[in-house]
Amino acid sequence: MTPEEINKVLEIPDWDTASAVKVTEAKFIYDFIKEKGIERTLEVGFAFARSASHIMAASGKQHYACDPFQDTYAGMGLKNLEKLGMREQLTFFPDFSHNVMPAMHKEGKEFQFIFLDGDHKFDGILVDFYYADLLLEQGGYVLMHDTWMRSTRLVERFVQTNRKDFKKIDTPLRNFSLFQKVGKDERNGMFFKEFWTLQSLFTHNVIIWLTQGKQTWLKKMVFKLKDLLK
Repeated sequence: MTPEEINKVLEIPDWDTASAVKVTEAKFIYDFIKEKGIERTLEVGFAFARSASHIMAASGKQHYACDPFQDTYAGMGLKNLEKLGMREQLTFFPDFSHNVMPAMHKEGKEFQFIFLDGDHKFDGILVDFYYADLLLEQGGYVLMHDTWMRSTRLVERFVQTNRKDFKKIDTPLRNFSLFQKVGKDERNGMFFKEFWTLQSLFTHNVIIWLTQGKQTWLKKMVFKLKDLLK
């Protein structure tokens, strides 16, 4: 299936405008996996299955995903895959990534592409990256969503300053951070570099303001402007 065909079938409500994967973002993932010939994929976070469906369509292979909150989304992600005829292509774990990913590592699983879009707290993203590193094969890719958030930007900056075994890959989309595993972690136990950054400081606070409290005309106009951006 093509991204256009997938999006005609997907049922995604318009209330989750702050964090849901956009059409342009899903298309980037689809094209990237196609271009790289990626087959072994893992996703943390699932929601409405927009990213999952594009990953599976691009790879044509079994896809792994974990998310303990499908009930919060009324099971819409799994229902969407049923409608697309992709449900059997998904191995789904209704559990937290900090339980699923260590178990996968213990089993010796390896992936070529891991999409991190689950817990958006700093420590949650950092733990997900830690296990993504253990699960990635050499040359594999980890993609982080929601770089408008300070938490994601700080993890991104940590990887850039402290993990020289990962190379940052530029993307045309402002809400993604993509890294390729290009070596081994050779840090000693004393290694540490500061990783504070100003990136996303303004954006994070603006979007938090937009999504909390009473909805106003001004907030609606800012949201419309945001959705026009990539």
